[in-house]
Amino acid sequence: MDLVRVLETYRGHDRIIRLSTYVCMFVSGDRKGLAFDRIRAIATDLGGCRVILRLFDDLPMLFYNLSYGTGSKEKSTLLRILNLLTNIINQSFYPVEHIAWLADKQVINTDSKKWWVLGVMIWALSLVAEILKQLVSISLISKKLKQTKKQQYLESTDEREESLESISTEAKVLKANLLEARLSLLSASSDFINAINWCPPGVLWAGKLSRSWSGVFGMLSTSIMLYKNWPKKS
Repeated sequence: MDLVRVLETYRGHDRIIRLSTYVCMFVSGDRKGLAFDRIRAIATDLGGCRVILRLFDDLPMLFYNLSYGTGSKEKSTLLRILNLLTNIINQSFYPVEHIAWLADKQVINTDSKKWWVLGVMIWALSLVAEILKQLVSISLISKKLKQTKKQQYLESTDEREESLESISTEAKVLKANLLEARLSLLSASSDFINAINWCPPGVLWAGKLSRSWSGVFGMLSTSIMLYKNWPKKS
């Protein structure tokens, strides 16, 4: 069963918890009543669960960043710079969140609120880098796809079947990559809307969205993540 396979992975059950959190936010919104208060409490606990799970994400993220290195294998210099920037920002997020959590638990004596705010702003900065990265990817893939289609047309006029089949396969791969980049852009943009909303007052539209709307954008983003990581049919 695909759902079981998803839940067996760390990334999979994190996405399910994330989706459940945003569903609870959407349902409860800013509505009054004991039932809605309980749903909001569930959303808070689910969010707290993900914070605790991320206490152990520093080393895997560091290993990934070190394995990427300086991105010497990246063909695009701009993508290489954006990937490096994203990796550095993402790595810095974890210790900031850990300090905020430890402060909440009174393990360390500091104001947790400022650390939570800093964490949200780092997340927003990471999403900006991710959005730029996907826009560059979409541009590069679209350009490559146009070239492939042109080559496909030229090969079809020459009736070279083997070459035509190879080009057709390449076009399918490029179309799949283009779809993935567009979905990633939509996902990051949805998260960015929430990230800014949870920033301090005065930052763009901070504090302007209702809890239900935050739930909508969160569900959209997480659904895309689940779709991208869902087991592929053989």
